[in-house]
Amino acid sequence: MLPPTASRAAVEAELEAARLWSARHNWTLLWLPDALMLRAATYHVPACRVVEFTAQCGGYRAIPLLWKSVRPGTDETEAQWFPKPGPGSIFHGNLIICAPWSRLAYSDHDGPHNDWGGPGAWLQVGGASSIARTIPDMLATIDAHLRQSPGMFA
Repeated sequence: MLPPTASRAAVEAELEAARLWSARHNWTLLWLPDALMLRAATYHVPACRVVEFTAQCGGYRAIPLLWKSVRPGTDETEAQWFPKPGPGSIFHGNLIICAPWSRLAYSDHDGPHNDWGGPGAWLQVGGASSIARTIPDMLATIDAHLRQSPGMFA
């Protein structure tokens, strides 16, 4: 595991690009450096409400971020706060973002994937339906799939 200072430096190296992307696409982005956490929120039109995602950044870039869909303003994770999947979605019925850049997708973290070589190999995964190598790319991918989501679970 990387020391927190290395994870913080890795996130902060991508933060300005993530903030610029967020501003262009009507997302809010909050970096909590002491907690090594990002909070990103936007309005989900089909659900008629704000959706928020958190990313725990400990270990980043050695391992991927730990993304969760949460009740806005909290760390509560329940089905009603998770987007329903659209066609070919990264949003799965098991309430995780299923992509190589999402730590919870790996079997090491009770996710469905034991075929990607583990979280430490996330940057080498090829052939997956969603490849994102930076935080702005991850946000853009979440946004694209959110636009295809018909609403929220529950």
